[in-house]
Parts: sequence; structure tokens; C-alpha cells
Amino acid sequence: MNYLPGYTESPHLLGLALVSLAISAVLLYPYIGWLKKFQIEQYLREDGPASHAHKAKTPTSGGVCIILASFITMVIWMVVDSKSLDIHVLLVFIWGLVCGVVGMVDDAAKVMQKGNKGVPGKIRLATETLVGLGLGWFLYQTGTTLYYPAHTVTAPATVFVQGHHVGLFFYLFFGAFLTAATSNAANLHDGMDGLCAGTSAQVFAAMALIFLATGQINFAVMSAIMAGAVLGFLLWNRNPAAVFMGDTGSLFIGGIMAALVIAGGIVIWFIPLSLIYNAEALSVMAQVAYYKLTKPFTPEKPMSTPALVLYKLRNKLPGEGKRIFRMAPLHHHFEAVLGEKGVTEWQVVVLFWFAQFILCVGTLAFLYFWR
Repeated sequence: MNYLPGYTESPHLLGLALVSLAISAVLLYPYIGWLKKFQIEQYLREDGPASHAHKAKTPTSGGVCIILASFITMVIWMVVDSKSLDIHVLLVFIWGLVCGVVGMVDDAAKVMQKGNKGVPGKIRLATETLVGLGLGWFLYQTGTTLYYPAHTVTAPATVFVQGHHVGLFFYLFFGAFLTAATSNAANLHDGMDGLCAGTSAQVFAAMALIFLATGQINFAVMSAIMAGAVLGFLLWNRNPAAVFMGDTGSLFIGGIMAALVIAGGIVIWFIPLSLIYNAEALSVMAQVAYYKLTKPFTPEKPMSTPALVLYKLRNKLPGEGKRIFRMAPLHHHFEAVLGEKGVTEWQVVVLFWFAQFILCVGTLAFLYFWR
């Protein structure tokens, strides 16, 4: 049984992943020196873990090299294989690049303000949503295929819905939602040395195998290129990190990941792959909401329970509320709790990597062996 039906059509896949890895790792060496020279450094959040204080002067915006490495490798790929030039591939890269530029502006604002507050969250979210809507509309014009669990590699691609039959709403909703949600979830996930790089490299690698199974060769190669670029960055970002990817890197990774999912029609398969990212984002939302709702407050006039809840959520009230987690996002909670038991930051990161590995293996096993 051929479990990778598309691999013979793209013998350059593994080689391009290694090229991307090498370019990313090599570019970072002089780039880190340049970042140090111009003092483009990380400014830590005031309520962050005390154990991260020593990271305050670590160079940031290393995600620029992930972008460059993936772009250069894509150019090499298109020179080696002229048939790889595809409107969907270009669209996916532009999708991720725009998100990366948003992150770059955010990083620049933090450096100029010498603080951890960059572009206001609402502006950033609105920009990402508009990008998702615009590019989702363009993708609707070109058409794609949505793959669902009945598709297996033992039979021709079983199409659930195809191209324009999906409807404009599918592209607009998932384009906007996944772009904003995935890019911001990846940004929240990037809070420990090597954490986001290690998990996202695994997700891209799993996506490459899923695209091979569905015969989407170009997306498989692009996912492999991204996996390589992120792994090259990880060589410099592992504990103790010599550089952080910054919002430039995390938003680019999340944006291009969302674009691949939408353009490749693997929305359903992305659900288990993205569980860690979802948990990180939900932990922040739950922590903030619970903290606001548990603040003591007596309204001047009687209010209904729904009205009181909305008032507390919308307004910054004085006083202290309660917390669900020791700290949010979720990885900081585990870092704090396990740290008291002698578990180091690096060991917590490895635990997250292992959890992501299980999710990837489980998803691929379901794809290849489920009937």
C-alpha cells in the first residue's frame, strides 16, 4: 500500500526542507549580531514569570529569518521545478507574509516604546480579520477542495464539497476566523524558549504528510519548507535562547498555517493538530474573564445578572479578582506549578513537544488507517 501517493511526484520535498533549515540557521548568525548592535531586544511583560528576568536583553524579531528562509527556498523550488508555480502557493505565502508584517510593526513599536505594549490588540485583530476576509474572497474565486474523514489514501480523493460549491461564506468565515485565531494563538504560545518553534515545526511536518496523502503536492512541499525554516530557527531559539522570533515570527507562522489549512481544505484535520494552540488561547480568555467577573462590585442601581456580567467584562473595575490558573497562557501555569517540583523550563517545553507529537501521530494514524 502506498501511504504517500504524492511523494513520487515531488522528490525534492525532503531536500527543500533541509535547504530551508540550513538557510534559516545560517541567516540567523549574522542577524543576531545585527540585532544586538542596534539593541533590538525583548521587553518582558510586567506580570510575566520572575524566572524570565534574565531574558530581558535577548534579541527579538528573529522571525524575519524564518520568512526569508522560506521565501528563498520557495524561489529555489520554483527554479528547480517550474511546474510548482501555482497561484494558491503564492496566495498562501502572501497571506502569511501580511500577518508577519503586522507582527513586524508590533515588534518595532515595542522597541521604539521600550516596553511590551506594541500595536493595540483591537487594531491588530481587525487587520488580521480583514486580511483573512480579503484573501478568503480571492481563494473563493480560484476554488479548492474540502477533505473530510471519509477520504483515505487507499482510494482516489473523495470530495466532500468542491470549489465554488462550498459557498462564499466558508471562505470568508474560516479565512477571517482561522487567520486571526491561529496567528494570535501562535503568538500567545510563544512564551518559552523553543516552545512555539518546536510545536509548529511538528504541525507543519504533519500537514506535509496530510497534503501528500490528499495529492496536494505543492502544499506538501510548502509545509515541508516551513517545517525546515522553523527548525533552523529552533537551533538558535532552544534553551537558553539566543534569539526570540517575536510577533514577526509567531504571526507569520500562524498566518501561513491558517492559509495552508484553508487553501488545502484540511480544516477538519487541523482541529486535533491545533489543540495546544486552542488551549493556550482559551486559557487566556478564561483567566481574564474569571478575573474580571470575580472582582467585588456593588452597582449603584440594581442590575440583572446578564447586565452585571457584561458590565464587569467591559469595564476596568478596581480591586482584585480570582484566577483559574497560576498564570496564563497555559504554558506559564505548568511552568510555575512544575517549577515548584524541580522541573526546569526546558523540561516543560519538552513535555509540550511530546504532547504535540502525540497529537500529530494520532491525526496521521487516523488519516491513514481509518476506514
